[in-house]
Amino acid sequence: MHKFIWTFIFGLFAGGILAQATTQVADQTFKVDGIHEFHYAFAEGDQVTLYIQLIAGRRLKTVEIIGLPDNTLFRSYELDTALTKTITIPATGAYLLRVTEQGMGKKICRFTLARTGFSKIDTRIGWDMKQQPGFQVLRRQIRTGTKTEIHSVSGQVTVTGSSMGIRNNRTSYRFELPANTVRWAYRVGVSQSVQEARQRDAAQFNDLIRKGSTKLMAIHPETALAAFALGMAVQMTTSTGGEDIEYALVDPPNLQKFLDGENKYDAHIWQGAVSVDAQRRYAPLAGSYAFALKNNNLVDDVNVSIDIEAITETPLFEEEIYLSPR
Repeated sequence: MHKFIWTFIFGLFAGGILAQATTQVADQTFKVDGIHEFHYAFAEGDQVTLYIQLIAGRRLKTVEIIGLPDNTLFRSYELDTALTKTITIPATGAYLLRVTEQGMGKKICRFTLARTGFSKIDTRIGWDMKQQPGFQVLRRQIRTGTKTEIHSVSGQVTVTGSSMGIRNNRTSYRFELPANTVRWAYRVGVSQSVQEARQRDAAQFNDLIRKGSTKLMAIHPETALAAFALGMAVQMTTSTGGEDIEYALVDPPNLQKFLDGENKYDAHIWQGAVSVDAQRRYAPLAGSYAFALKNNNLVDDVNVSIDIEAITETPLFEEEIYLSPR
């Protein structure tokens, strides 16, 4: 048995292990009337950039960024146009942006906040901090992406002829579908027929590659069967001419019934008298299974080749910091 794995990792969030990610935290426009307070969570070492602009009106009295409960990191007085300020967050916790008006008259203000940092943190604070000022820093695992893999398995078995019932003409090919399998495809073929089918499928697949049919695929398959498993419109070669085999896809209990000579057993699929067959499957998925193989030829043994391409999608998780009321 031969196994190969191709891997593709798709992240639902931008950023890398070695690169800091910049994310937009807030973008708000509001009418200034008295004191306005906005609460956010930031992680130690974050670079937080505030851009604030007075769109209408003469001036703002103060603009402040405060690490709660009382650590003032920045304060600007009598803002009459716009400013940009970047600060470094000294400790993970809750932070307050406070905007205070000055004088009479209509004022409209817009601000944005952007955060650059290594840590993943939920910057939202989902409770009224005036009513519950205390907080605790917690951590949780969140879904950040999916790792897609193609698992390739191939093998060959010899199924003897029955010789008028003297010899056992039943055998099996056992295999394991890995955890998180979402779909898979297989090819079962006899002797020279399966070799010719592989060649025809490869030629068709290479033609699709030349036409650019695989460019937009999340993971690039190496074989026609892998592309078929991924859902690509590949017309896999099948045949009922020449030497043939009877096969069934079964679980271990039903495989034992088959090997014991019983003709009544449950199968996910049963096919009779095929030289080459190819199928895409959405069930069964992860677990131990087998191809139950039967040679109805009275004299000749047949060599049966099996190719399997299983597609797995494994969820990826990452630790996220968040604040909770205490």
